[in-house]
Amino acid sequence: MLIDIQAKIREGKGAGYEHWARIFNLKEAAKTLIFLKEKGIDSYEDLKKKAPSASGDFSALTKKIKESEQRMSEISELQKQIGTYGKTREIFAAYRKSDYSEKFYEQHRANITLHRAAKKCFNDMGYGKDKKLPTISSLKQEYAALLAEKKRLYAGYRELKETSRALTMAKGNADRILGIKQKAQDHNTSYDKRSNAHEK
Repeated sequence: MLIDIQAKIREGKGAGYEHWARIFNLKEAAKTLIFLKEKGIDSYEDLKKKAPSASGDFSALTKKIKESEQRMSEISELQKQIGTYGKTREIFAAYRKSDYSEKFYEQHRANITLHRAAKKCFNDMGYGKDKKLPTISSLKQEYAALLAEKKRLYAGYRELKETSRALTMAKGNADRILGIKQKAQDHNTSYDKRSNAHEK
């Protein structure tokens, strides 16, 4: 593949080259060649495998980071609501003892509303009779572990993103330089012509 690309650069012509030349110049072709050499990719099959593989790895890493961020957000909200629940628990208990007095409600509307919102949050997160609320201490430990994991994942995030982008671009360039797509189209066109002729 590298030899073919070098030949196309020297020739300045060939299947698919004219279309490619409108978008890319010889400098881009040379950069693609250098990149492939640096990565030790010397066959089109190898490039075809590595490009989507790197893209898949990047997508999986991005998903893990988003999942960590989502859980960290949930923990922050849960910690906040646990604190609110603790501060308003006595007032809500008194409200219940008052047989849900309208007068008592008007006097403590804000705290009662906050207490109910906290309870709704717990229910929405699946905490109830069968699942007890975690302690603030355990939530802090989980948050710290997730933060450490997120930092670890981010360490390779940018490098993997750049590698994925570069491999995808290199494959696109190789396809255009070598006329891979054009060959596939020509093959399909020939097949269609044979099919039509057979039908007639």
